[in-house]
Amino acid sequence: MQSLNRCKCRAMEIDLEEQAMSKIMVTIFKRRRFIGIICLVALIFISFNSAEYSSEAAGTAEIQTLDDLYEVISLQVMEHKSDASYSISDSALKELSSDTRVEYYDHFDEDNPLMSGCYLRYYFGLNQMFYSNGKLRVVMFFPYTKEEMDSHFKLMDELAVSLKCDSDYDTIQAVHDYLVKNFKYDHSTFYENHTDIEGFRDGQMVCSGYSLAAFYLLNKAGISTRVITGYGGDGSGDVNHMWNMVELDGRWYNMDITWDDSDEGNISYRFFLKSDKDFPGHIRMGNYATRYYDIIISDESYKLPFKLRMGMSKGKWSVLILIIVAEIAALYVKQKKKGKKEDTVYEEEQDYY
Repeated sequence: MQSLNRCKCRAMEIDLEEQAMSKIMVTIFKRRRFIGIICLVALIFISFNSAEYSSEAAGTAEIQTLDDLYEVISLQVMEHKSDASYSISDSALKELSSDTRVEYYDHFDEDNPLMSGCYLRYYFGLNQMFYSNGKLRVVMFFPYTKEEMDSHFKLMDELAVSLKCDSDYDTIQAVHDYLVKNFKYDHSTFYENHTDIEGFRDGQMVCSGYSLAAFYLLNKAGISTRVITGYGGDGSGDVNHMWNMVELDGRWYNMDITWDDSDEGNISYRFFLKSDKDFPGHIRMGNYATRYYDIIISDESYKLPFKLRMGMSKGKWSVLILIIVAEIAALYVKQKKKGKKEDTVYEEEQDYY
């Protein structure tokens, strides 16, 4: 009897142990599933947010040329990636030099101008390149958040649509006039607003801001436009300056919106669509001082409408027209009185004889 009871007790203990073990296994299984889910989520997060991503994500399987490198750098800027690595071929690696970074600053992409280094260089700080084990690592920092950049580009896209006109000339003038009317030159001590994003934020900017804004708006409207860096003023070479070159009817012209914006708020066209000879105080520098730009620029300034050649606003033209009408009216009255006087004298002379 006691043996039977012992067996029953032992069976109960075994049953309890099995139940406990089962619970433990279920718990472990649940935890393993939970841990597995956590690991999967972490893996996905790392995959999408890792600083190092392959150059396939940048549109090329491998960097083969410097143009490929400039393309992935521009994409990195737009994606707001501060640290990224790319596969690079031996031939492209041999082309890299200490000047490559600076050359990107002058890079212009004819197929996609808004992805040009000459524009995007102002949206990131000092970049560095490191090569190791077939990978080129590009490190940069950003003065603006991705949200600020995305918001600005959206605003510029909408503005470009609103300023688009039926003809290229009218579109160029619309962009020129809009920037002159809506922004002031930044006369602050340190000339803080150097970019269009800062200018649109604060309503004032320096020459680079005007030029970058025109570059974006006109290229977005399908009009080929370049930013040109150089010196401005009396030719002494001590004042850095920036302006634009614009293509119109197959010819390139100079345009300096900054110098056409006076503090009085009037719109000037003194530096609007000019040849080099009609564009005093501007000296191209660096890669822009080459024979190429001397050749493509038009020998003659664009022939503006008469009212713009006179450099007068609508208000001034209205006053001038009123003055001319008043002078004509006064002359007419004067001639009328003179005619009556002559008729009277003539009648008197007839009576005398």
